[in-house]
This record gives sequence, C-alpha cells and structure tokens, in this order.
Amino acid sequence: MKDNTNILTIITYVVIVSSISILLNDMREFDMEQYKSFLNWAKTADKSESWFTSKNAIKWSYYVISTAIFFWKGYLIYGFTYFVSILKEVEKGTYFSEKNIGYFKKIGRIFITYTINILVLRLILASIGSSSFSFFKESKEEFYILIPCGLAFYILAEIFKKAKQATEENDLTI
Repeated sequence: MKDNTNILTIITYVVIVSSISILLNDMREFDMEQYKSFLNWAKTADKSESWFTSKNAIKWSYYVISTAIFFWKGYLIYGFTYFVSILKEVEKGTYFSEKNIGYFKKIGRIFITYTINILVLRLILASIGSSSFSFFKESKEEFYILIPCGLAFYILAEIFKKAKQATEENDLTI
C-alpha cells in the first residue's frame, strides 16, 4: 500500500505543479498593455456619461473579473493540496480519521464554490461583451465534472464518518 500511496502522492504533486504553471502562464499572457491604458480611465472618462455604462467601467469590471478568475483558479489548486494531506493520513494507516473527513468536506466545498463562482463570473463577462461564454459549451468542460466531484467528496466524507463510528463501536465491543 505504501508504494501505491507514494505513486499517488507523486501524481498529485505533478498535477499541482502543472496547474500552478498553467495559472502563472495565464496570468503572464493577460493583456497587460490594455491594462496600462486602463490605469488612466479616470483621466479620460467622459464626465457627462453615466459611470456604470461607460467604456471605462466596462474595462474596469473586465479586469476585476479577470483577477477574480485568477484567484478562484488558485483556490482550486489549493483544494488539490488536500489530496496530499489525505494520502499522508492513509500512509499512517488512519483511514477514517477526523482529519480525512474534514479534508473530504473541504475539497468538496472548494470544488463547488469554485464552479459556482467561475460560472457567475463568466456570465458577467459575457454580459459585458468581453467573453464568448456559452453555458452549454462551458457545461461540457469543467462545470460538468466539478460539481458532481464536489458532491462526491461530501458523500465520501459522510461514508468515512460512518465508517469511523463503526470502527469505534467495533473497538468497544472487543
């Protein structure tokens, strides 16, 4: 079992490192030239135009939403680090520990929170015209998988909780 745990730990680290590199590459490719022109939005804004419908406000919201998307992608990567913690507990032989139950719940919460927030942010981006968002296209990608995965981790947490209770009851009867 220790060999399998080591292999799974290595695979988890590879997934985490590759995800971080993808996130950093996305941040690097973010259009910084457009951001430089955005910094002067207050100077160039038409004062007679409503701020909420101005081009500058749309640019501002585009950058805020893009930054939020980067944050949520980082949050998802943070969620993957709990897999390493679970594998460490399994390696110790404590399968049904309170820590693992908590880790499964945290992973489920992170997956669901990430998916809902990214969906909302992409809908907002589509509404301001800065994105080619299509709900059906997006549901075929990450959204289709992460919500059921999040729910599955909540179910795993409950299964581990019941198994821990059964193990404790079994230990008391011996």
